[in-house]
Amino acid sequence: MKLWFENAYGKERIISNECDTWEEVHAAIKEFIAECNRKWPNKIPFQWYYTRTWQENGRTKIDVGSHTEFFIWEGNV
Repeated sequence: MKLWFENAYGKERIISNECDTWEEVHAAIKEFIAECNRKWPNKIPFQWYYTRTWQENGRTKIDVGSHTEFFIWEGNV
């Protein structure tokens, strides 16, 4: 199943096509955050403090603390 990243402007992009389990979703999000932190080393690194999920339009929306950027998964938690 696909996993998207939705930026603060509501634009979605696929970050993984291979997230069939919640564990795979968690790993893909963790790697995405790590890559973003490596990309901008002079900025304060993003910390994943909590996870909040809900269903929206038949997909699972995932908030990991950004409040304006989200992950979206085709599966159900």
